[in-house]
Amino acid sequence: MINPITDHALVALAAAGSPHDSAAAPPPDLTGWELAAENALFLVVDAGIVALSIAFLMCLHRLVTGPTLVDRGIASDTLAMQVVGLAILLTIRMRTLMFFDAVLIISILGFASTVAFAQFIARRRSA
Repeated sequence: MINPITDHALVALAAAGSPHDSAAAPPPDLTGWELAAENALFLVVDAGIVALSIAFLMCLHRLVTGPTLVDRGIASDTLAMQVVGLAILLTIRMRTLMFFDAVLIISILGFASTVAFAQFIARRRSA
């Protein structure tokens, strides 16, 4: 037992379920403006998913056919950020926090890979 307040909060959280449950809670009954705003939000999110998918394919093309090593490095960094954006949009679209942890991990891995790639290019040029 940590303390009565924290203990009570933990019991309440356990009873409510995890925020990372795969099944999103259905939205409450929405009125006219709220329903229109939600539909507009999902329309924009869907358009963003399509745009990111097209950009993803373009970056894959640059990654495969890039004339220089720097082009391939920039394409891989851009792909990592596009995957982060896609995970965020899917989080909004599916009304769940299931992908939010993945966003943090992909961001850290994308940064680390960019730094490692930059060091590789710098060592290759100095040798």
